[in-house]
This record gives sequence, structure tokens and C-alpha cells, in this order.
Amino acid sequence: MNRFILILDRIVNLYMYYVGIACLLSWVPNINPDYPFFHFIFLTSGFYILPPFLGFLFAPILIMTLCALISAGLNKLFLKLNKNKKPQIIVLSPEEFFAKMEQEKLNEDTNKDKEENNDSN
Repeated sequence: MNRFILILDRIVNLYMYYVGIACLLSWVPNINPDYPFFHFIFLTSGFYILPPFLGFLFAPILIMTLCALISAGLNKLFLKLNKNKKPQIIVLSPEEFFAKMEQEKLNEDTNKDKEENNDSN
């Protein structure tokens, strides 16, 4: 569930950047919005949700505000689900680190040997 929330939050943030890039493209004077590529960009970024009012497009502002609210809600949900999990920080000297790595390697080797013995039986 946590990964799903993080992935969804990243998708919402990417869409917000996409809308921002479309806004920047709309300021370029020589871009024809009826050209199929740019029409697709403006259509998928939600430029045509609301009609222009006094020459301004308020749809991108609305979409980016909604994306920011959704992202904030997803972050709050993620923090609520993980409030009891505290990060563990372990400080090891280089000697302790290498000893721990050797121990884990030995544990892996013994687990592999056990699995091979179980498979042969």
C-alpha cells in the first residue's frame, strides 16, 4: 500500500510538471495550437476544461491546485500509515561492518546448502 501511495504521488507530481510545461509552451508565440502534437499536449493538460475568461486561461491554475491538494493528501495518508514505524540508524565502525557482511555471507551460504540438501531429498 505504501508503494502504491508513493507511486500515485509521483504520477500526480509528474502531471503537475506536465501542465506547467504546457503553460510555458502556450506562451511561445509561433506555436499553432491546432497542430496535432501541440493540440494533444494542450488537450491532455486540461487547457480546454474551462473557456478563457478575459483572455486568461484559469484551467491550468485549477488543475495545478487540485494536483497539489491531492499530493498533500497522499503525503498525509502516507505519514499516517507509517507513524508507528521509526527509522533505525545503526552506526558501525568499518571493522564491525565488514564482520557483519562476512556473517551475512556465511548465513547465505548455509541457507543455500540447506536448500540444496532439501532439493536433493
